[in-house]
Amino acid sequence: MTTEYIPLTTQAKERPNTNMAGRRVTAVLVVSPEEPDEEEKQIREDFEDRLRERGVELKELELEEGVTVVTVSAGFELMCKCAEEIKLSLPTVAECYEIEDEGEDGIIDKIMGFFETDQEVDYISAPFRWDKKELFAGIEDPDTFFRSSLRSFLTHHILIRTDVSKKKDTSDGINIRGLNYLKLKGVYTDVFILHDRPSTLHRRKAFKEVDEDSKVVDPRKELWDSWKLWYKFQPLWKIRNYFGEKIAFYFAWIELYIMTLILPTIFGIIVFVYGIVYSGREIDLTATNHTGTNHTRTNDTGTNNTGTNNTGITNCNIVPEILNNGTDSNKSVSEQGLETSVTTALYDAFTVFNNPATPWFSLALCIWGTLFVEQWKRRSNSLKYEWDVSNFEQLEPDRPQFYGSKTRKNPITEEEEWYYPFYRLYLKISFSVLTIAFMVLLVIASTLGVIVFRAAFNAGQWLVPEPSAATLAALNNDTLAAAMKTEHKERNDLYTSVLSSVLNALAIMLLGFVYERLAYVLTNWENHRTQTAYDDALIIKLFAFQFVNNYASLIYIAFFKEGVSGTDDESGGMFGNPKWKDTCGYTDSGGNPLCYPMLVMQVAVLLILKPMPKFCKDVCLPIVLGLISKLKNRGNNDNVEAVNAGPEKTTELIDIIEEDRKLIAGDTDFTLSEYTEKCIMYGIIMLFGTVFPLAPLVALICNMVDVRVDGYRILWKNRRYIAQRAEDIGIWQYILELLNMVGVVVNSLILAFTLKGSPSIIYKEGKDGGNEYEPWMVAFAFEHVCFALKFIVSYIIPDVPSDVQFKMRKEQFQVNQLFEKGQPKKDSKPSPNGDSNPAV
Repeated sequence: MTTEYIPLTTQAKERPNTNMAGRRVTAVLVVSPEEPDEEEKQIREDFEDRLRERGVELKELELEEGVTVVTVSAGFELMCKCAEEIKLSLPTVAECYEIEDEGEDGIIDKIMGFFETDQEVDYISAPFRWDKKELFAGIEDPDTFFRSSLRSFLTHHILIRTDVSKKKDTSDGINIRGLNYLKLKGVYTDVFILHDRPSTLHRRKAFKEVDEDSKVVDPRKELWDSWKLWYKFQPLWKIRNYFGEKIAFYFAWIELYIMTLILPTIFGIIVFVYGIVYSGREIDLTATNHTGTNHTRTNDTGTNNTGTNNTGITNCNIVPEILNNGTDSNKSVSEQGLETSVTTALYDAFTVFNNPATPWFSLALCIWGTLFVEQWKRRSNSLKYEWDVSNFEQLEPDRPQFYGSKTRKNPITEEEEWYYPFYRLYLKISFSVLTIAFMVLLVIASTLGVIVFRAAFNAGQWLVPEPSAATLAALNNDTLAAAMKTEHKERNDLYTSVLSSVLNALAIMLLGFVYERLAYVLTNWENHRTQTAYDDALIIKLFAFQFVNNYASLIYIAFFKEGVSGTDDESGGMFGNPKWKDTCGYTDSGGNPLCYPMLVMQVAVLLILKPMPKFCKDVCLPIVLGLISKLKNRGNNDNVEAVNAGPEKTTELIDIIEEDRKLIAGDTDFTLSEYTEKCIMYGIIMLFGTVFPLAPLVALICNMVDVRVDGYRILWKNRRYIAQRAEDIGIWQYILELLNMVGVVVNSLILAFTLKGSPSIIYKEGKDGGNEYEPWMVAFAFEHVCFALKFIVSYIIPDVPSDVQFKMRKEQFQVNQLFEKGQPKKDSKPSPNGDSNPAV
């Protein structure tokens, strides 16, 4: 007998994750190990009895370590009734259509076809009706009628909406006492969805004879075989069919993000290379000449430049403060030369990022942000049509946790329904906004507090006090005394920097811990009706903290730090105290503080180090744990887990449950942390990419690695996520648009104030040698030009592609025709609605 893998479109008949009755086990409930009291026993008994009454098959099993679980197998008719209740759109037997293209496929179509991983066809769909079930494709085969993600979604929907309450009671803030209520009571400690396992298919000839050859269907292997090809598009339809629309929309968004990042990456590399060429000289670590307070350098013609290039434009020469302090008598000439040369070489490298192409790159970034968002709107509208979720939010059912305080007649159905007065929700939201605003201000205050702490301790040298006058006098050597004072100051500055960094990290961790829990408490208290509204409210609260936490230090360095640095010992400082300074570390040729190089370094470090914790958690930690597991299981092959190495070989249901139970339990919402991380990096590019043209390149590399790591992780390392439906990426689209708007303002201010004196088109030398254009004029002009171009781009790009508009009208017509006639056309050839519901 031969065995081979086949596509998911084939109907599998022998599946390992089925119970004794042949039903597919979708979910598993983990019973609390503690001895239940009478109330808990009664609640569990009522809950399971009602599930059985509805057509759910339950079976109790004993696993290792005395763990008791209950397997859940929902009946086909029950899932159909549930699909009708929530108005779930499913493919019909109506004739499929495609827009005819004139002529043959062009070169571009052929090239794009090479990168495609989905080869599906989108069937005309309609809200499911049990009384018209014969009009839906594949209804004759209950095993494959619902795709894998829908079985997960419908089973979980049934569990959370099977009410055990005897009467309507919302006194405890719970509307439906289903699975969530039982978990809250401690009846069940966990619930998880089983991953699909390889299934054996027997080819059936006439008279139902079984062919000798059998084939194996492995949904996860097929998905991963397409997903791991990093040079191809992601298999979005397979992801949707396995994990649901919400996760699929995330991967569709990140795919478009990666593709559109290519353009700013190329432009950024060109600007970077141009900056190297424009610098006009090679850095020589051994032959740099510095005299006094001037940063003197030699041009190609051999003349000395102290700030003016051959075109007559004054360059913003960056000078390390060490060069403005003269020579150090405690060091040899060679030591001084090496120190100044290395320091100068380091800071000259930053001038590469500030060249005449910088304003053009900033403008390109602002326009790119609009192009990306507009392209995503088109992509999102296409996908939500193809995935039959265009009306999801209009038809979305209430959350089980939602409770109403009053009853009213539904204006459409005229049935009695519970509702929550809008004024109460408005008052709660207003209180939440004030609370969140206070917490955000508290985060800003803690950041400023750390800055003041560092400046004060540096000025007072409280950690490492200066040596006393008697100690210095006892040395009887001015050189040694100066060296001792310098050493003590350097040690004090080092200890202060370390301590302030530790305090800042502790403050962020503490406030982040409190803030996150407060955000969940407030969002639960607000009592949102739908899951989408709940998610949007929670995301706004959490992202507000992340925005301040990640961008506050960059904004401070870009716009405020120079003001407290001062130009000499008697100027600048905090609270009018010139000793309390938070210096930039660099000055221009005129001795003015310059924080631009520090901003470049901060942006680069943040972009590179930001993904590191997630990379260590998702990649390094599983590898280490896997090695530890192999070491423990060495010599005992019977206990080696077969999970995650590829297709599952275990066929016993109890072993499958045990394997999935031991997988990593991920967050309830996989997309929340992923969107947050990607949007923070997107914000860094949009707000501060001007000062670091290689930012798009760093983001491109990180996202290309991360998206494959995420795919492998959720397929093989994590428990299966409960499928969730969605019609778009939700509030994240508005967050992207907000970052685009803020990015224009921040970039205009950076060009006008942070990069003052930049050798570019926005600089024109005046009679006094300074810039003829006032900074506010530069900011005003750049900002207006950007907003005008962004408006034009967003106006000329339609949100919905024309072919999608046509298909929507065509589909509505054909669905009406189908339900009026009650039967499909004779020449139609419907395809079963199995695990691969193909796309147009």
